[in-house]
Amino acid sequence: MNTSSTAHQIKDIMPSNLLIRHDQYEDTGLNLPELTIYDNGMIRGCSNAASELLCCTLDKLRWRHISIFLPQLSGMAIIESGKINPNLRFLSHIGYHFDVIDMQGAHIACALFFNEVERSGKHYLRLIFRPVEPQHAVF
Repeated sequence: MNTSSTAHQIKDIMPSNLLIRHDQYEDTGLNLPELTIYDNGMIRGCSNAASELLCCTLDKLRWRHISIFLPQLSGMAIIESGKINPNLRFLSHIGYHFDVIDMQGAHIACALFFNEVERSGKHYLRLIFRPVEPQHAVF
């Protein structure tokens, strides 16, 4: 996809609104590999691209802890004092490559982006994957 068609698809979407609902930006052609997780790290939902990336259906992803795919997060508090763990936020901002393990055991290097989402008074996290390996890159 060239950048002009991408710009056309997202011109009416403000960055603050882009991450509110994955079904809205999937309609624009931005099917990002993302998971929505509860504060405790349990998976609440995922996009189609995340299902493909992790080689798993939503039914098998839901209610699993995120550390099943990101062993670096096991034993780590994802939320501290009601906010994203500052270390995770920092790693997200610098584009650190996390080792993601899909359901078939394949390792995929990904930059991760953690975003706080509040809906109907409930607090969630949106985790967006950006694979850095060419065979998994999202264009």
